Amino acid sequence: MVNNNKKKTGLAKGEKLAGLAIWLEGFLAIAKAIIGLASGSLVLITDAIHSASDLLSIITSWLGLRIAQKKATKRFSYGYYKAENIGTLIISALIIYGFWEMFTQGLSSLTHPSQVSILLLAMGVSLVDALFLFFFGNYEVRVGEEIGAQSLIAMGKENRTHIFSSSAVLIGTLAAYYQIPYLEGIITMGISLLILEIGLSSGKEAVLSLMDVSPGKEVEEKIAQAIKESPGVEEFWDLKLRKSGPYVFGQVKVGVRKFIDVNRAHEIADKIEKRVKKAVSNIDSLAVHIEPFRSDFRHLVIPVKDKKDLASSLDSRFGRAEYFLFVNLKKDQVKGFYFIDNKFKDKKVRAGLASAKLIADQKSQILLANQVGEISFHILRDNLVDIYQIKKAKTAKEAINLFLKGEANQLLEPTQEKN
Repeated sequence: MVNNNKKKTGLAKGEKLAGLAIWLEGFLAIAKAIIGLASGSLVLITDAIHSASDLLSIITSWLGLRIAQKKATKRFSYGYYKAENIGTLIISALIIYGFWEMFTQGLSSLTHPSQVSILLLAMGVSLVDALFLFFFGNYEVRVGEEIGAQSLIAMGKENRTHIFSSSAVLIGTLAAYYQIPYLEGIITMGISLLILEIGLSSGKEAVLSLMDVSPGKEVEEKIAQAIKESPGVEEFWDLKLRKSGPYVFGQVKVGVRKFIDVNRAHEIADKIEKRVKKAVSNIDSLAVHIEPFRSDFRHLVIPVKDKKDLASSLDSRFGRAEYFLFVNLKKDQVKGFYFIDNKFKDKKVRAGLASAKLIADQKSQILLANQVGEISFHILRDNLVDIYQIKKAKTAKEAINLFLKGEANQLLEPTQEKN
């Protein structure tokens, strides 16, 4: 599972930010309402209602993030993360309500324009509101994306629109002050449509998350690539991912070679989960179901001295072998082979390490060799390459035959300390 301290820190950071937003939005809403009533500015009063609905949204987000931090219980074994999605859905409903209030007020002002006084004070509070909420909204979006909190992202995006709505309020207030017909109402309705778009998009995200929607193609591709690159994975299928609040849960079926034992299979599953969590930080858990890989193909590698097809002579060395012969078997029949020159044979140190990585990169499953050093052995084992010793063989063909007859000994430890 995602590190508990990291989860708690992220959610606590979101809760703290939402708490700060409550005070900020509350102050601005009260200021705009008082000055709007005193000046008679309809657009400013409407914007105060807008801020009041924002305040309710923030309180809902704060509660959602607070509940999401509760530890999983027997009844809620996956935790309370969806409380944040529920909070986002309520926020969306409140934003849509704010749209309706603003739109109807704007429609009414087309025929009943407001009378504005104390112009400079009305314009001043709109300017302060625009600047404060634009920069604070950017910060909310950044933190929301960092911890995966949809409610903070929704609030931040909505707050950023205040740079437009407050600018429109300034124009609308001027229009009302100078009795320019219709402009105040048109601006008010225009602002409301911006708010509607945010409310609908946030509501859509919340509903999809509550319905266990996938986190998206980009996240899916990152996870799929991480699984594919994990050692021992021959194939994978049925990758299923779902969002739950800021986090992602998933499961996948992975095919491994049939002769891998339970301990090695568990090791593969553990490495897959670690690699996936490194690729996608907000993965809470990924259940890996190990299945036998049903394939008649096997990929062998043999260190050799020359390039004489399957008659090539075996090289007793591993890291400093002249060449590596790679052989494809299907139902114990050779179906193809190729050579790779060992460019690391003259390396002063750690030739075995470099050669082992070369073999791992070729996705080889089995190494047939006489000697393998300690470092090479562990690199190969980490990449789930099984190693067999074939002392009686002189050529690659004889080594393959010994392996197919079951007369090659599987190495469970290195044959020498150094490579």
